[in-house]
Amino acid sequence: MKIPWKEVQEGLPVPEDQYQERFWRRRLDGIGLDTVNKEFLAIEFKRSQDMRSNYVERATAVAQAQYSSLLEGLRAVGQVKGWQTQQIVFVGGTCGSVHVESFNKNMKALGVLESKWNPIRQKLVRRLLEEQDKVIRSYFAQKGGTRGQRGEGTHGQGREHVKWDMYV
Repeated sequence: MKIPWKEVQEGLPVPEDQYQERFWRRRLDGIGLDTVNKEFLAIEFKRSQDMRSNYVERATAVAQAQYSSLLEGLRAVGQVKGWQTQQIVFVGGTCGSVHVESFNKNMKALGVLESKWNPIRQKLVRRLLEEQDKVIRSYFAQKGGTRGQRGEGTHGQGREHVKWDMYV
């Protein structure tokens, strides 16, 4: 209820069902539950322009602001039963970069074996690049009308990149 309504006129009351609907639309990308240590991990993934060195801090601040009221509520309820709440934010750059220190800190918080960190990060970078590839292909397909056409000697020009060297 702390998040202001932009689309409602001032002075008019907002019905409770609209608050409930709004609450259920605001969901985290993932959660982690450590029932032994009573820890709730709110997991959020953000993509950001990675042209500047502070892109991780900026995207993390956006994620923290986006879910601050939800996490405050979860902390208040959880403290009664002895639970701790922590937000974990993974930030991927649009050019495929992943900040190693923040990624490793998140992996440690999730309890992932250290030997798995690099392979997981490599897969994340590959996925970020595949998604950027889809964006660029879609842009050029819409601009040039080459969607679904395939040029001679090219690797899937105008087609959707599925994985590795596979296009459909």
